[in-house]
Amino acid sequence: MATLAAATDEGAAMLLSTLPDLGGRAFEVRGMVIAQGAFGAIGGGSTQQLVASLIEQAGRFGADGIVDVKTMIGGNAAHCVMTGTAVKLL
Repeated sequence: MATLAAATDEGAAMLLSTLPDLGGRAFEVRGMVIAQGAFGAIGGGSTQQLVASLIEQAGRFGADGIVDVKTMIGGNAAHCVMTGTAVKLL
């Protein structure tokens, strides 16, 4: 389980959680966010770039949080896919 707050480029906080709910906090689902990269390839990206992409996408939905964040890594080039659900806290 992990929940943290990350700062966006605009200085606002974005809640990130691997949990599908927020323990009593209500939220409205805004959309799904996804980022991918190949860590073993030149210019394939980094974890920080993938998280930044998720946050940027969620911001476009008007969200202030991302719940149910999942990470899958596999293959020879360490291909990584991250997904989450963009939410607006109520």
